[in-house]
Amino acid sequence: MTRATSRRALLSIVVFFAACTRIESADVAPGPTPVDRPAAAPASYTLVGGARVGAAITDTISSRYGRAGDAFTAVVVEDVTNGYGSVVIPTGSMVHGIIVEVSPASDERSTGTLTLTVSGVTVRGNIYALDASIDSLLTVDETRGIERADVARVAGGAVVGAILGQVIGKNTKGTVIGGVAGAAAGVAVSALVKDVDIVLPAGARLMLTLRQPLTVTVN
Repeated sequence: MTRATSRRALLSIVVFFAACTRIESADVAPGPTPVDRPAAAPASYTLVGGARVGAAITDTISSRYGRAGDAFTAVVVEDVTNGYGSVVIPTGSMVHGIIVEVSPASDERSTGTLTLTVSGVTVRGNIYALDASIDSLLTVDETRGIERADVARVAGGAVVGAILGQVIGKNTKGTVIGGVAGAAAGVAVSALVKDVDIVLPAGARLMLTLRQPLTVTVN
């Protein structure tokens, strides 16, 4: 075989393999085009109307210093779960409220009142409108062991002009917080009480009841 013949034979082999490679490439189906997966949608959890939320007032509220329109806050003291066991409002969430009315005592045998309403709750950094009533209030003064509304006194028994508040009713504006006088505080004491201030100390527990469902989202 001559050198020229060898070169032609080698060239034929190269062309043959190149053609086979093109055929195989044409037979292979292209792979799927990569696509970005959509981000998972935020989960939503709902509390139904009637659900209860326990919270503690963060700063003292007083009818002497409080004014209508003043804001107050209370921190949620226990996880609030829905019917499926999901935590909707975790411990530490902040409830937001407003003093809507301050009424002085009408006479020396009565006490003034504070009317409060809650407006929202901050959950995981997001604030949600909250339609709830304040259904009960527990004030605790550890130094005197008080677990009910009572007249505050000094060591000599003199009235200092402050009464721990309790829920005494509701109106169209909100929940009315008042004090106890008369039989609960003692007639002799209540006769001496004038210009009494209602005081809700920091840490006083509020029990809220939802009037409307509350839905929160969790990313």
